[in-house]
Amino acid sequence: MKFASLASAGIGVLCASSVAAAIDPLVIKGSKWFNSKTGEQFFFKGVAYQPRTGLTSNNPDPLADVAGCKRDVAVFKELGINSIRVYEVDYTNSHDECMKMLEDAGIYLLLDMPSPQYSINRNEPHWDHDLMSHWQAKVDKFADYPNLAAWIAGNEVANDVDTTPSAAFVKAALRDMKAYIKAKGLSTPVGYADNDDPKIRMNLINFFNCGDDDTARADFYGINTYRWCGDKSDFKTSGYEDITKNMTDYSIPSLLTEYGCNLVRPRTFSEIKSLYGPDMQDTFSGGIMYEYTEEDNKYGIVKVSYGDSKVEKNDDFDNFKKALEAAQPKGVKMDSYKPSGKPSTCPKASSVWHVKSDVLPPTPSQARCQCMMDSLGCTFKNEKLSASEGKQVGEIIGSICGQTSCDAISTDTTKGTYGDYSACDSFQRAAWAINKNYENQRGAVCEAGDIGTKIVSSPKQSDASKCLSMKDDLG
Repeated sequence: MKFASLASAGIGVLCASSVAAAIDPLVIKGSKWFNSKTGEQFFFKGVAYQPRTGLTSNNPDPLADVAGCKRDVAVFKELGINSIRVYEVDYTNSHDECMKMLEDAGIYLLLDMPSPQYSINRNEPHWDHDLMSHWQAKVDKFADYPNLAAWIAGNEVANDVDTTPSAAFVKAALRDMKAYIKAKGLSTPVGYADNDDPKIRMNLINFFNCGDDDTARADFYGINTYRWCGDKSDFKTSGYEDITKNMTDYSIPSLLTEYGCNLVRPRTFSEIKSLYGPDMQDTFSGGIMYEYTEEDNKYGIVKVSYGDSKVEKNDDFDNFKKALEAAQPKGVKMDSYKPSGKPSTCPKASSVWHVKSDVLPPTPSQARCQCMMDSLGCTFKNEKLSASEGKQVGEIIGSICGQTSCDAISTDTTKGTYGDYSACDSFQRAAWAINKNYENQRGAVCEAGDIGTKIVSSPKQSDASKCLSMKDDLG
């Protein structure tokens, strides 16, 4: 969906494609979403949609399953939802039929950029050309659908104190993908979804909305929370009151990107009354209930299977439908709304936040990394590694860098230092490391464990310093 900027009003507009759309464009203004045609505030009333039962491939893609979409969109209409969140698709598939069915039903899509194969590893985070190119391909494939409401650049990546360094790489990815989307003449909003961890949540909330570069700030913020469990919980005892207070002065939209505790079943979804009522309607833009289909984790409201048109509803379905029907949030009119929020203050590095918040990892540069590879006198024999060889790469880097300085390929998020080649992929960083060892040994040893290597007597690039001036992948 195309999302242009109306700078004079501080508004971002989701513009329809050249063909008349069956769904109204959405608008972000300040910390709220609006229907751009009616001016009414928009609240997400959605479900997480990632059917897994009956899958026969390793690439789940519910938006390419036409039979499944026909089956489920009819149920979505019965529920009265206006949005779905999908975590994983295969961008090489066609999604036209499913996206059109959703559009005709008035249903918007929140889509995660990462996939299990191409995501930032919270324990060993990196943001490189390979990841970025796959995310860009996904953006390209979905860019023209008028009901694409937003992208989510990361889901619960930093989920405890030890994994907070990963947040720096996710924010760098968010920055670069926003820049890529803008360069294509689009401005679909890009946000982040956290796991509501009490030790790091405020640092995350502030981090993704801080800094002078608005391209590096999230366009919206999502919270995945399962605090409200059963009818014995309420707005105060569940902690929802605290969540709301945390976001009251936030300058960008916030929503619950997952909710629906299943410790008490059947679920009655009593939190919906607060989410879409006076308790939270002034702060949150609705939410996404987790989840539509019943899987092994027991969060679903229906049972379905790939290739089967049957839908089996459970008690959660009726309760969710009833609660959602009663939800009538009272928003504000776009014309009368005057945003007053300001970007957050960046959190300082500490014992519970291992990030120097004002310095982010660099934008990947395929040209720089290839130039570096062309300068090596010792490198891998093959251009690609086998699966077993790939598992050795980390050990190789660790072994060599334990004996010599590897600043050029290393990162330290707490200090905000990122090496010149730290945004290269693991193969390239490992090649740099074995070459560094080769140089330290004065050409005596060119080896990488059991992986084949070769000596390059006349490298294509004789002056590696020239690599540093190469353009990044955004040009």
